[in-house]
Amino acid sequence: MLKPLMTIAAAALLGACGYVSEYERAVYDYEPAYCYKSLAGVQCYETPNHRDERRLVNYFGPHPSRFERPMPPPPPRLLPPPPVDFYVRDAEPVPSPAVPMKAVALPSPKPLPEAGAVVEAKAAAAAPVGRGDEVSGEAVTAARGDSAATVTAVPATPPTPSPVPAQGI
Repeated sequence: MLKPLMTIAAAALLGACGYVSEYERAVYDYEPAYCYKSLAGVQCYETPNHRDERRLVNYFGPHPSRFERPMPPPPPRLLPPPPVDFYVRDAEPVPSPAVPMKAVALPSPKPLPEAGAVVEAKAAAAAPVGRGDEVSGEAVTAARGDSAATVTAVPATPPTPSPVPAQGI
């Protein structure tokens, strides 16, 4: 009785190792494609990519576990830089312009007009023309841009204020 029981146990043990799901049985004969999720979308390969097994979306052909896993690469051998018996210290950087500048000869400065003449010229230029003001014709031509004209303003009388009616508040 022990012999038939051992035979059944061995058959069950071998049958458990050869488990094939319904999906794998249905797609086993298809052209193999193993698709993984990536940042750009889904990328498919002909062989399974074991390092990306957590990103597997779908597969056609044998299950990826049926393929042999590749050996992990050896860890890199890290080496310190070689020792030196001297060091070189660079000089401190000297600030320099980003764009090389060329020396340009500037025009000689013109003499400044007197302060009173500038104020009078601005007042003459700002005054409206043709409304009964007393600005001379020379000041008007200077305000319009005639460089040959000299600016001489005729002293004008200040305008008289209009009477304001008294309001009883």
